[in-house]
Amino acid sequence: MKNMFRILIGAVLLTMTIASLGMKNPGSNYIIKDAPEKYKACIDACNACIASCKKVEAMCMKENKATMADMKKSCHECVESCKEAIKAMKADSPDVKSKCMECASRCNNCATQCDKFDMPECKTCATDCRTAAKACTDM
Repeated sequence: MKNMFRILIGAVLLTMTIASLGMKNPGSNYIIKDAPEKYKACIDACNACIASCKKVEAMCMKENKATMADMKKSCHECVESCKEAIKAMKADSPDVKSKCMECASRCNNCATQCDKFDMPECKTCATDCRTAAKACTDM
């Protein structure tokens, strides 16, 4: 009975330790709860880009003009690519560089599309996209 109690206490302590380290389960790879410091500026730039793109997407849906279709599509693709890059950076994944390069490409494309319009949301989005593209390229 004492051995069962010790095993139970050991299992509880192991579970608590694993939870505090942010691990999925024993023997798995370590999951970093917060992104490594080296990615912070890039993640911040990508998050700003996502916010701007979402504002432009909402504006495009409200305006519902055919001339904005390419911009809306590029904003959506940019958001998805930024999310993937952030996910890779937070996990310190081996494919961070490729995800960031893809993100930079999508961000530059989105900036080009947004520059075609004079609305302030579009200009802000273009600026934020270029900032994110530069941060991703510098990774």
